[in-house]
Amino acid sequence: MAVSGSIQEMKAHVDKIRLIDTHEHLPQEKDRVNRDVDVLSEFYLHYASSDLISAGMKEEDLHMIKEVSHPIEKRWKVLEPWWEKIRNTGYSRAIEIAARDLYGVDGINADSYKILSERMMEKNKEGLYRWVLKEKAGIDISILDSLTDAPVVDRELFAPVLRVGELVAPRDRNELEILAKSHGEVIHNFSDYVSLVRTRFDELAGKVVAIKIALAYRRPIFFDKWTFSEAEEAFNKMFKVRMFARYLIDPEGKNSKMVPETPGVEALQPMQDYLVHVAIQEAEKRGLPIQIHTGLHEGNENIVSNSNPELLVNLFMEYRDAKFDIFHGSWPYCGQLGALAKNFQNVYIDMCWMHIISPNKSRSQLHEWLDEVPVNKILGFGGDYLFVEGAYGHAVIARDNVARVLSRKVDEGDYSMEQAKKYASWILRENALKLFFPKGL
Repeated sequence: MAVSGSIQEMKAHVDKIRLIDTHEHLPQEKDRVNRDVDVLSEFYLHYASSDLISAGMKEEDLHMIKEVSHPIEKRWKVLEPWWEKIRNTGYSRAIEIAARDLYGVDGINADSYKILSERMMEKNKEGLYRWVLKEKAGIDISILDSLTDAPVVDRELFAPVLRVGELVAPRDRNELEILAKSHGEVIHNFSDYVSLVRTRFDELAGKVVAIKIALAYRRPIFFDKWTFSEAEEAFNKMFKVRMFARYLIDPEGKNSKMVPETPGVEALQPMQDYLVHVAIQEAEKRGLPIQIHTGLHEGNENIVSNSNPELLVNLFMEYRDAKFDIFHGSWPYCGQLGALAKNFQNVYIDMCWMHIISPNKSRSQLHEWLDEVPVNKILGFGGDYLFVEGAYGHAVIARDNVARVLSRKVDEGDYSMEQAKKYASWILRENALKLFFPKGL
């Protein structure tokens, strides 16, 4: 009775906490509601799609099931045998929770997928995001890394970040020119480029609450120290390329143009590293937290060792006044992140995405982190979804995980109930508020 009583009391408390969502990828609501949607086109956009590929599904079949131009009955027949193979995962649990709580459908199956799709279309109208995020999920604000230009962001729902990767990592001269034009600039030399990066921070002053570095998808996240001249030499290699490749503008090849080949990731690394340091310096100067992707990559067949958080130690040591928000609990490098957060004042643990990667691992790791790391440095939830229903499902799992871990701490005599309730509020709300909104929402 003591165990069930504590978990019930803790869950009741946690369910009342208004969440701060540290990380989302949601498109603008208008882009969602102005197109036809169904359960297959939305719920298998990502995450569950990676599990389908991992289970053995062909990539062409995955693309087909998400295409609403095909009859949904045909697409379901392709999905169904593979869906049964992945329903055990955290990704699948999140979307079935969303189907149940948002649309009143008990599980995604042959009997329910049509009615679920019909109900999704009924709700697919203006106000969808407020209904799901604020009313149902209890999220006050979400940190959004899909957009950085203030006019298009609904500030009642989202606070944008600056995505540094897109700013500092062009692969060839064509991408550099596109970057320059998008900001109304011309880049002829490396000084021009550094100036553009610094100017971008000035342009977004007061409009973003953090910066985001996700270069682990392209390369290791060790950002070495290079001189200006070394970085400039790497930059110049983009202009020295004499080989060109044909770039197809449309799938049928009716339009094409010639663009320079890339010098390669390794050749450009001094330039990227230098600019990452510039971006961190600008963020530190402005008090902007630095969000960094570590651990697992979304998708399949990535090199997870590229995103070991131990690779970031030189940044933690150099930029002592910066605050590093380390994403995804660094799963599967959770122990390493715990050690870093324990040792470095400027390192924070962010559990965005983590609860759906492995609900059980998230609980066991949070239990350990609470023994190791000051509780003010643990951020407990970030939905990290491309579709709004996923953020809801993830929020449900995150609340449950935090409640279960803290009630266990109470049952084991580590905390009083009042202490556990305070920590729940810190983990799910207050820590993120202080980090991203020091002056309040």
